[in-house]
Amino acid sequence: MTLMDDFMRRTEDGLKTLKEAASGIAFSVERQARIAGKKIEVMKVRRMVQKLCTEVGEYVYGEYAMERPLTMETPFIKERMVSICLMKSEMQAMEEEIEEIRRTGPPGRPDQTEEGEKKA
Repeated sequence: MTLMDDFMRRTEDGLKTLKEAASGIAFSVERQARIAGKKIEVMKVRRMVQKLCTEVGEYVYGEYAMERPLTMETPFIKERMVSICLMKSEMQAMEEEIEEIRRTGPPGRPDQTEEGEKKA
C-alpha cells in the first residue's frame, strides 16, 4: 500500500468516525429538547392542579366559616375533583412518555441509553 492510499484510508475512517459522533450528538440534543418540552407541559398541568386545589380549599373554608353543610357531591367540588383526577392521569402519561424518550437510543442502537447519561 502506498503512502497516499494509507492517507486516504485513514482520512475516510476519521471522517466516518466524525460523522457517527456528530449523529450521536444531534440525536442526544434532540432527545433532551423533547424531554424538556414534555417537562414544561407537566409543569403547566401541575400548576393548573394547584390552582384547582386552591379553589377547592377556599370554597371549603368559606362554607365552613359560614357553617353551611358540605358534601363531596357539591357541584363546585365534584367538578374540580374530576378535573384534578383527569389532569393527574394526564401528568402520569406525560411522565411515562418522558421515560420512553429517555430509553430510546440513537439510530443503530435502539432502546439503549447512552452510557454517560444521568437519570433525572
